Amino acid sequence: MLKTAFLNPSEHRLRSGWRLILFLALVPFTSRAINRILRPLFGSALSDDLVSWLFRGLVVVMSATLLVWMFRRFLDRKSFASLGVKLDLKAVWDGLAGFFLSGLMVGVVFLIMLLSGLLEIDRIGWREMGLGPVAEILLWFVGIGAAVAWSEELGFRGYILQNLGEGIGIVRAVVVSCLLYGLMHMMNPNSTLLSGVLIAAIGYLRIFGWLRTGQLWLSMGMHAGWNFFQGPVFGFAVSGMSTESLIHHTLSGSGWITGGSFGPEAGIVVIPVILIGLLLMGIWTSGRIDTPWEHIHPSDASNG
Repeated sequence: MLKTAFLNPSEHRLRSGWRLILFLALVPFTSRAINRILRPLFGSALSDDLVSWLFRGLVVVMSATLLVWMFRRFLDRKSFASLGVKLDLKAVWDGLAGFFLSGLMVGVVFLIMLLSGLLEIDRIGWREMGLGPVAEILLWFVGIGAAVAWSEELGFRGYILQNLGEGIGIVRAVVVSCLLYGLMHMMNPNSTLLSGVLIAAIGYLRIFGWLRTGQLWLSMGMHAGWNFFQGPVFGFAVSGMSTESLIHHTLSGSGWITGGSFGPEAGIVVIPVILIGLLLMGIWTSGRIDTPWEHIHPSDASNG
């Protein structure tokens, strides 16, 4: 009896709930271990802002990939690619579509604020940091956009969501995953209750990409584009963290409208663009026959 509380007898593996508890418990330890391994390789170069962001990006990518791969291979007993990271031409197009869709969404937020008098442009131009504008933009993209997009989508919309679906069913798993995503971002600087709610909604936007395609690439592209265009291009804070940017501006008005020092995710100005994003994602994925939720059953519950 005690054995079946931990193991699913029909699948001969640890139940999804226990897998998730172990996974979440090991996330900070894995990140710290990778940090300690990589830090001596960078040395004093970490004092440079760009190198520091690149370092953070490498840490989150390596720790997330390693941990998810190990759990997927040895505890889930499934392939890493089955999470939705099959690499083919369709994946490239989905990633690019998601990236530029987020650029459009952040651009709409910027225009709404500018035209409504909530934002005033101070100057346009990158601060010279010694590497040249192209190299600097690429490093910002790797450190802020791509790295966080890969690790968070692989973890939340990949491992956590899909294992939750096996345990409690996909509908409840979507709700729980969104709530966890919102709560996690409430630990960021300058967060508010509203930012947590709105980021939970953005979490569903990313889940929608997986639900429509069966792959994570559309969601990853959107996540990378959102972080990159929001911070290094349009000059907003990225979930409470500031970066060097192409456009420098000053916000006015209430934080619950603009998002203030947390970024647009903390303001109601982001609500219409979330709806726009859902609509355009639906159009982009129309005709797809991938329905991953049909293949995820609450096996733990049915065998409990």
